[in-house]
Amino acid sequence: MKIISDDEKNAHMNYVLSEGFKGLVYGGALSAGVFSFFKFKRPQTFASFSPSVKAAMLTMPTIALGAFWADQGSWEFDKKMHQSEYNNNEILKKHKEFDSLPLSDKIVTKLNDHKYQIIIGVWGLSLYGSWVVINRDKYMTTSQKLVQSRVVAQAVSVLLLLATLFLSMKDKELKKNQPEPIPEWKRVVQEQEAKNKENKKQ
Repeated sequence: MKIISDDEKNAHMNYVLSEGFKGLVYGGALSAGVFSFFKFKRPQTFASFSPSVKAAMLTMPTIALGAFWADQGSWEFDKKMHQSEYNNNEILKKHKEFDSLPLSDKIVTKLNDHKYQIIIGVWGLSLYGSWVVINRDKYMTTSQKLVQSRVVAQAVSVLLLLATLFLSMKDKELKKNQPEPIPEWKRVVQEQEAKNKENKKQ
């Protein structure tokens, strides 16, 4: 039986949490869609739901997809780790590099890695939220409400674009401060030379 190192445990946990977060984002979007569908398209049916049913509509898809993505992430991590010794070493090396970063750099790195999921999720939630708020206005027509929602969505899109550019710049800045990666051929040669030295000593 193989003994799992602390680095491998931590790398596995980070990967599972990262994938689980994706599931929570997708599940939250699905929950909001189902909830808004019944609330605005089927108001009579929605009114007949108890508070517990309404709460389940918001929480169950989010929890279910979060758990599913986390479980899939665990399976994918194990698959990558055991494909080859090279993959194993590369994954652990990246984990150690990430683990050595300060907290602020870790946050920037994670946000940059998942920026597209975050952008889509925030944009969808902003569009839904703006529509809910604007739809309360009884004096505007439906077309006017749609125009107002689109203006809000465009403003949010500009802010998200600026945030994406900022994250990309910060990520480039972090990579500049990191040492240049050793080419694979050179690393293999160095490892082989180290093994030859050990064999000669023996």
